[in-house]
Amino acid sequence: MTLRQDRPLWLRREHLCFLVLGFALCALRWGSIQAWLSASRVGDRASDYWVVPLISAFLCFERRHAIFCITGFSHWGFLPLVLGLGLSTPLLAARAAGSVADAISLSLFGLILALAGAFLACYGEAATRRAAWPLALLVLAVPMPIEIWNRAVDVLQHGSALVLGLLFHLVRVPFARVGLRFDLSGVSIIIDPQCSGIRSSYALLVLTAVLSYLALRSPWRRLVLLASVLPLALLKNGIRIATLTLLAEHVNPSYLRGRLHHEGGFVFFGGALVLEILLCWALGISERKAERALGLAGGHRNPEIGSPTVS
Repeated sequence: MTLRQDRPLWLRREHLCFLVLGFALCALRWGSIQAWLSASRVGDRASDYWVVPLISAFLCFERRHAIFCITGFSHWGFLPLVLGLGLSTPLLAARAAGSVADAISLSLFGLILALAGAFLACYGEAATRRAAWPLALLVLAVPMPIEIWNRAVDVLQHGSALVLGLLFHLVRVPFARVGLRFDLSGVSIIIDPQCSGIRSSYALLVLTAVLSYLALRSPWRRLVLLASVLPLALLKNGIRIATLTLLAEHVNPSYLRGRLHHEGGFVFFGGALVLEILLCWALGISERKAERALGLAGGHRNPEIGSPTVS
């Protein structure tokens, strides 16, 4: 282990080592990266996966003084590096995954594992522990395998249907439900996979992960904030579907096919994000109170041994 030296960022040996390894790994798997970028733009599972590595890099840069204060070489990094290189081999990934989409996911996961191994090798165990959250965030850049994607969509569909039914009961709207189909007096709807809200839920998860890292220090509070994503995503989607359905029922049926349906999701997403921020704020308050209480408890004199009070 070595203490951080006061040299320009780009002149530090460990940074140059990681940059060289990182560029080499990306060059070796450039075909997988191109396929991943293409999957981010087109297809049923398209989403802005490419944003996640940029966010991870920003978080490492924002906390660079804490992460890189102690660095050192670690031979343990070569284990995930070699394993990741093997998993990211296109032929091996294609055989193991069984489909092109899943092969892209496996190959990218292998590349991320290799990059994490390079980080561990170049910076050491202490720096890797401090950067664990930004590095773990990179997993969200991997497109979900088809089976996991379908299960997630199914959970969101049925969860949204449950929330929708509760909302209709709350506002006393008469309806009949059969599975994912809701029949009102003047309109009928079915919660299709396209209405599951999985892409906005993914975006909410990424933003919540970033928010928890920047605003909270306690691991369990971070996990609580992340766990709140699913209920808030279901609530957001249920309110969205209820709003569109009631507008179609009482105003104009075209609301089920209009701009609010296809382009108005950001309004409901914004509401869910505000709730996440409020929850994070409340968790931050409880965290600071706990830290103050711990500080006061540590500062009291112990009458048995006469330990001095911490100032």
